[in-house]
Amino acid sequence: MKTILLPTDFSDNAKNAIRYAIELYKNQEVNFILLNAYHPTHDDMANTITGGSLNDLLNRASEKQLQELINEIKINYNYNKYHAFSYKSAFGSLVEILKRFTEKHPVDLIVLGAKGMSAVEKIVFGSNTYAVIKEIDCPALVIPDNTLFVKPANIGIATDFKELKNKAIFSVLKSIKEDYQPKITLFNVTEEDKSITEKESIFTESIANLLEIEHLSADYFKNEDVIFGTNDFVNQRNINLLVLINKKRSFLQNLFHISFTKQIAFHAEVPILVLHD
Repeated sequence: MKTILLPTDFSDNAKNAIRYAIELYKNQEVNFILLNAYHPTHDDMANTITGGSLNDLLNRASEKQLQELINEIKINYNYNKYHAFSYKSAFGSLVEILKRFTEKHPVDLIVLGAKGMSAVEKIVFGSNTYAVIKEIDCPALVIPDNTLFVKPANIGIATDFKELKNKAIFSVLKSIKEDYQPKITLFNVTEEDKSITEKESIFTESIANLLEIEHLSADYFKNEDVIFGTNDFVNQRNINLLVLINKKRSFLQNLFHISFTKQIAFHAEVPILVLHD
């Protein structure tokens, strides 16, 4: 049975991500854990005069909402016998709570909703979603605003054609492949016209072996900008699920470059599966 974490702030965006996850895994046995990270507001602090500690009051309110959400899921979502639901409520930042939880418990996937923000808001305020992707070494599926479930018939994997260190990196993708039998394409956005070399063909074959599929396509896609090029590739090839491989960078690289993963997450038009190498 898979274990999938569903962080929620009870917003429509978070509920949409939950609905997507339930539909994507409708044929698999999954233990879905709804997780709410709560913080005090000024109203919460004022209410402590009624008795009880602030943490106790917030915890009870959070757990009540989680229980109500599970009931809503069972009534209104595509709930089935393969799925079990539980919940966790915790005080603190979402990233720290997820980090502690995934370090102590085996988790196969985290599914998050990505809220739409302007470019300025993203730079100034950052993103909880990106923080989870960056800080937590667990596969994450990011669902953009208002994205309805579509069968992942075409999956694109962005690659630099360099050897992967983590040979188990595609375990989450393999289970999706088994359910939906999609066409999977490795691609790289480049400024120049390029063809796949023999070395890159060998790399492609190694990925096909990891995914346990007979044939895997590989393409270069010409565009001067990697972000816009990736979006063009997604649109032109009717990609339903984009896979990004998040590789650890050195401190100096992180200091002077905005990562490709972060940039593409901010331009997401289809669900993004982020894997860690």
